[in-house]
Parts: sequence; C-alpha cells; structure tokens
Amino acid sequence: MALSAILTLCLVLAQFGVMHLSPWAWPVRIVLPATIAAAPAALWIYRRRVGVCVIFVGLTANLIVILANGGLMPMERTTLVRAIGSEGADAYTTGEWIAGSKDVLVERPDGRLFALGDQIIVRMGTSGFVASPGDIVIWSGVVILAAEASIASQLAQARKRQSERIERIQRAQEVLAGEPGGTTAEGGAATQR
Repeated sequence: MALSAILTLCLVLAQFGVMHLSPWAWPVRIVLPATIAAAPAALWIYRRRVGVCVIFVGLTANLIVILANGGLMPMERTTLVRAIGSEGADAYTTGEWIAGSKDVLVERPDGRLFALGDQIIVRMGTSGFVASPGDIVIWSGVVILAAEASIASQLAQARKRQSERIERIQRAQEVLAGEPGGTTAEGGAATQR
C-alpha cells in the first residue's frame, strides 16, 4: 500500500516538474497525459474505496479533454483574462502552450471539449489558479478518501478498545472464579490443576 502512495506521488512530481521546468511544450504534451493515464494503475489497490472511484472519474475527464487537445488542457482567452487581467493575457499567443502550466490557450472554434477544460478560477487571497471540472472531481475524491481513512482509523481504534474491555472482563471473571488464568469445566465451574 505504501508503494502505491509513493508511485502516485512520483507521478504527480514528474507531472509538475515537467510542467514547471520544461522550456518546450512537447515534453508536457507527452508527460501530462502519460502520468494521468498511469495514475489509476498506481491507485488500483484502493479501487474499492469510494474516494478513489471519484478520483478515477476526474482523471478520466481530464485525460479525455487533454487528449482531444493535443496533450494539453484547453483554456479560453476569456478565462485567462479573468484570471490574470487583459495585460497579462496579452503576453500569450492563441494556440500556444502557456509556459509553466498544463494549458494551451485556445479560442472557441479551435479547441475541443471546452466544458471539461480549465475554466474555474479558484481565488486564494491575492493569487489563485484555474482548474477544470475534472480537477474539482479529483479534489472531491481526495476529500472523500481522507474521510474514509479517518473513519476506518476510528473504527479500528474502537474495535481495539472493545477487545481490551472484553479481555479485562474475562480476567475479572477469572479472578472472581478464584483461579486467575484457570479454565472452566463444561458446567461453568472452575477446574482443579
């Protein structure tokens, strides 16, 4: 299970590393869809968890739109203008990769599956980022997975406490029967050693 988490983390780090360090679009166009496609294999051991199934849905949505747009996530100029202002958006050319991101700047007739592209602006203080519906689904899956893990941990702790209570009760019954660690005969009376 730890191997799965490490592999998933490596995929995320590879994706972000290439997106932020590559001076060219072509490595991003290869690594982005490859890491998204590999993520379900890394998470497969957890496939019975609801959160992971939700993550798979978000990954699928992102992979479909990325493959439909040549390996990059489409972002409309209007979204970019809303995110960084018209002066900042003017620095980017339509049809080109937005360096340091997973996005390609597109206009409506040129891009595909806009509804699944980066269009949701998430503000965080004075900065923020742009996300896709698939990203929102993935984050929701992570939250659900964390809740599932928390509930599982709490249930395990409750079972352990209950087991410890049962052991204490059994020891107390043995003490009351007069023979700590002793056994009882079929009729329930303590046996002699």
